[in-house]
Formats: sequence, structure tokens, C-alpha cells
Amino acid sequence: MIKDFRKIKEQLIELSEVINAFKSEAVQIRLIELIFGGEEPEKQETETQVGDMPIVRRGRKPKQGLIIHPPRIRRTRSKDRPGPSIILKRLVDDNYFGERRTIGDVVAYCGDTFSYHYKSTDLSGTLARFVKEEILKREKNADTNQFEYFK
Repeated sequence: MIKDFRKIKEQLIELSEVINAFKSEAVQIRLIELIFGGEEPEKQETETQVGDMPIVRRGRKPKQGLIIHPPRIRRTRSKDRPGPSIILKRLVDDNYFGERRTIGDVVAYCGDTFSYHYKSTDLSGTLARFVKEEILKREKNADTNQFEYFK
């Protein structure tokens, strides 16, 4: 077994306090790798328990077991469709906004014509910017109480 188990346990508790002082999980994981022999993060287990060793966790008091969180997965942008600025600039150039259009009309048109599926929230910011830059104008429709965009 391990000689001087209590001494090692106390050292690990002290070490966990130092590691927990860092707010970045990436820094915490890197320190653990350097101290314990440096496995690659992809090869480490998500959860490891070593005796009564405390959890390495940000902003909490140590508990039983050591948990190493995997790195966060970043979402990549979809390459299936152009962004809102590109598609709306194309619609402006094609004189789509020669007539008054609601944001729902624009979403439906993009889905039907180009098979690009946008949410109204995807397009609303760009439409507002186009209004601010005076590329488009907008007025509220009295009947539906929705903004209509036009040239």
C-alpha cells in the first residue's frame, strides 16, 4: 500500500486549495497534468476518484473524489447557408424590398426560394442595421402592428 497515507492525503488537500484558487478550468487541468505526469486532456477520464482526495472544482469547497471536467465543445458556424447580412443584401440588390415586406415574409421567402431556413431573430438585427444605415425603411402596419420593410 501507500506509505504515509495521511501525510499524502494532507498534501493533496493543500494542493487542491491552490488549484481551486485558479478560476479557469483549463488552467486547473493543465496544473494537474503537470503535477501527475501529464496525460493529454483528450485521454483523461472525465471522473477520477483517488481515495479521499477532494474535488477540483471552481468556486466550491472540496468534496470527496476528484472530478476533471472535459473541455467545452465549441459550436461551429453552419456552412450550409449564407449569413443574414449576405442574404438580405442579396434581396435588397434583387429589389425584393420594392414592396413592403414583414420579417415573416422574408423568412418564408428565404425558405421557399433558396431553401435557407432562418428564424426571425436571425434576420431582425441585420434588418434593423439596414434601416439605421438607410438601406431600407420601415413603418409599422396599422392592421397587423408589425414592421414592414421597404426601399
